[in-house]
Amino acid sequence: MKKILIVLMIFTSLFSAENKISQKTFKLLKEVQKLNDEKKYNKALAILKPFIKKTKNPQAKLYAYQSLANIYINKDNYEKVAKIYIKIIKLDILENKDLDKMKYSLSQIYLSSFEYKKSLKYSFEIINSLNVKKALVVKNIALAYYYDKQYKKASVYINKTITYEKKKESWYRMLYSSYVEIKEYTKAINTLKYMTSNYSKNETYWMQLIYLYQKTRQSKKTLATMELAYKNNFVNQKDNILYYIDLLVKQSLYNKVSIVMKDSLDKKILKNTNKNFDILLSSYLNSKNYINAIKELKNSKFSNTDKYKLMLANIYYNKDKYKKTIRLLKSYKFKKFSRNEGKKYILLALCSHELESPKDLKKYIRKARRNKYEKYRAEHIIKSLKIKI
Repeated sequence: MKKILIVLMIFTSLFSAENKISQKTFKLLKEVQKLNDEKKYNKALAILKPFIKKTKNPQAKLYAYQSLANIYINKDNYEKVAKIYIKIIKLDILENKDLDKMKYSLSQIYLSSFEYKKSLKYSFEIINSLNVKKALVVKNIALAYYYDKQYKKASVYINKTITYEKKKESWYRMLYSSYVEIKEYTKAINTLKYMTSNYSKNETYWMQLIYLYQKTRQSKKTLATMELAYKNNFVNQKDNILYYIDLLVKQSLYNKVSIVMKDSLDKKILKNTNKNFDILLSSYLNSKNYINAIKELKNSKFSNTDKYKLMLANIYYNKDKYKKTIRLLKSYKFKKFSRNEGKKYILLALCSHELESPKDLKKYIRKARRNKYEKYRAEHIIKSLKIKI
């Protein structure tokens, strides 16, 4: 258990007790105090425990218990401290101010030893006390409810604690967490909005806010928050760029995807990989930015494959550049008998038809028909164009 700050001077000091107990008792307790200060705890206990059993004087017992408690505080044994404090309360001789302070100490001890219900019991007994600062009691209640997973009640007292605390950030984290646990997402979002506004350099708060917007299906706010955080470097760009791009894709903002992708590749935020090349190319095609799509397909180190050559050829074909399509397809060797080779012949046949070259049309449609993957498509073209083979 962590050593916690206990209110030690809860009653009159030993020196002021001289007139309330016998000189013999006073000297005994002074000797115990000296041994305690010297960390000779066993010797102190050997004197103190028999005395507590023997004495019938409530006042003497009170100071003896106090000395005993101080020994166990120094030994970090708060379980025994709590038991001693309860015995002191049962003596029923404490003044109200000392009683309240002792109950506050008990609430702290039980909080620190995970006995949250006992901590709450003593906290609520002094909630309206004039002898203990209300802010301290409210703080104990907030923590006890939170650690006991009573998040709805915790949120009430965390809000109260925030009004007292100067350093509030950790309390806002607890408040946000409480709202999430009880699924009060609107309140959780409002808390996070405050946190991102006041502690903007904390990436976690931004990502949690983005996650909550996404969870509550507020897609526009999800993207807007991500965009704001990303552009201002509130989140790590390398770690979150693909997430940002995915949000843009989900909103079909392909032109923006292409701009962000290109910028990230140029600045080396993203690695120049085949996968990222695919995303960039797809964004150009979906935004109908064929000029940049063609540029990438002509210049990228990843584009020298059957897949990308066919992609470029299809762009040329759809832009009515039939001769360019034919030159490209003839200049590249596709894998023999593959599906892509079949697609190549289909495309060559269609270009030949557009250029009114029946001889080439028949030549390429025959080759396409011999390809097992494009056989049926070739037959369909033969029938629709009424080609005599």
